[in-house]
Amino acid sequence: MRRIFSGAFALLLGGSTFALSLTGSWEARVDVLPSLELSYISFTIGVTNREFTLYTTSVFEWDEGFTEEHFGLFGQLGPFSLAGEALIAPGDVVLKSTPYTAAGDPAAPPLDPPAVEWKILGPIYRSAYLRFGIALFGVDFSFKIEHFLEHVLEFPYGDFSQTWSSTCPSNSRYLIASRDREIDVPRVIISYYADAAKTTLIRREAVEGPFEVLPDLSDYTPTAKTYLQNRAAARAAELGAAAFEIPAPTTSELVFKLWVPYYMRYTFATHAPPFRAEAVFDDVGTGIQFVEATLSLEEISPCCGIGIGAKLSFTKCRGFEYLEIRLKDALRVCCGLDFDVTLRFTPTHKTVSLEFDGFTWKPCVKIYAEPEFIDDYTIGGLNIYGFEICCDLGDCSYAKIVTAFDVFALEEILGEDIFQGDEFQYLEVGVCGEACCGQVYQFKGFIFFQESGSFMGITRVGAELAFPLFRGFSFGFRWDTSPLFSFTWTLSF
Repeated sequence: MRRIFSGAFALLLGGSTFALSLTGSWEARVDVLPSLELSYISFTIGVTNREFTLYTTSVFEWDEGFTEEHFGLFGQLGPFSLAGEALIAPGDVVLKSTPYTAAGDPAAPPLDPPAVEWKILGPIYRSAYLRFGIALFGVDFSFKIEHFLEHVLEFPYGDFSQTWSSTCPSNSRYLIASRDREIDVPRVIISYYADAAKTTLIRREAVEGPFEVLPDLSDYTPTAKTYLQNRAAARAAELGAAAFEIPAPTTSELVFKLWVPYYMRYTFATHAPPFRAEAVFDDVGTGIQFVEATLSLEEISPCCGIGIGAKLSFTKCRGFEYLEIRLKDALRVCCGLDFDVTLRFTPTHKTVSLEFDGFTWKPCVKIYAEPEFIDDYTIGGLNIYGFEICCDLGDCSYAKIVTAFDVFALEEILGEDIFQGDEFQYLEVGVCGEACCGQVYQFKGFIFFQESGSFMGITRVGAELAFPLFRGFSFGFRWDTSPLFSFTWTLSF
């Protein structure tokens, strides 16, 4: 790896006679509320000519200090491209840590790290990659080498069983090379009910983990279970809930984690739009081995706004893995529904998945919902989780109001963590326009509401602004009444 980077550096300095120029950037974030601190700062400095750039980036964070140092290069010479980067950790690195204490008390975390923490002492080299590419006759070919030191590999339940055995012999090499292992659930969704019989649901909330699972996979470890019970009991009192439910882990949620001291990955890819082919090999110190190959058809739209995509996968473990065909907005042509259908074929079965975010009326009214299935082929009803009313005021100015009937389900659909506490609704207004040097400023104001307990139900009021002051320099801030106030800037040259 060291020789590869040395050769690339020689190519950069010796392969071109153009004069070098200096480039760089300075990004920072300063939190004023709830406390004054310089929470994030990043410096990038680079040397560039017409084809290649050699750069270094230093990252500092308030609570951890000097956290990352990047050394990289990128550029293109005719049809050839080259990119690479190495990451150094100046301080200690936590690879994995659970959020609970040995006593299970979420309100009083210990001063010392928990026993289930995976940690390496710094300064230490962490990872690097080098990517070579060539474009010929509209087809892109690339080869990427990645190297990781002290790395955590993650696998689904199907790759390892309850006893860490595997029907795939090639997976045994990961076990042989591992320093430690653990089975986790990334997060737990707790349900709160208005009655002890658990018939009237008040709210569902996600608690981020990971949460370690017992060796027999029947439940969480005692410390994780105690933490979840304590947290749920405290939250139930806040909500006025008579009961709560912490679901047992299911095999579909399990993540098998292996801490390996050394890992390399090699990726060969070919891209000729709309098709893409990729083959992956890896090595944990036991020799290079084929992992998987995929053939993909990127989403195309033959007509009527309906998108079609496909993916074919092969792995060393199972040979033919699956064929997946995805239809996006399958019913838009007749009903205007945002309804996606995914057909997945495996060697043993076929599955049909329906993703239904809802439907849109004019003017903009979005209903966020999904069907409720009685069995695999029968829809018994429609669960409506919330709605959005929006209005476009210009090219990039708008106003919208979002109301959630089920906060967790709505956040799952939108893929965002939006609400806090008892909030269920927010109003947002966005404005933008021309600023300095041909760039655009963006302003957003918002108000969050709860059902009761505050003036007009308002919980938070805030605003965000991003504004370019002059070429190469932009300024921004974020404020809300939680309280929070911070400002950022980016200076580039």
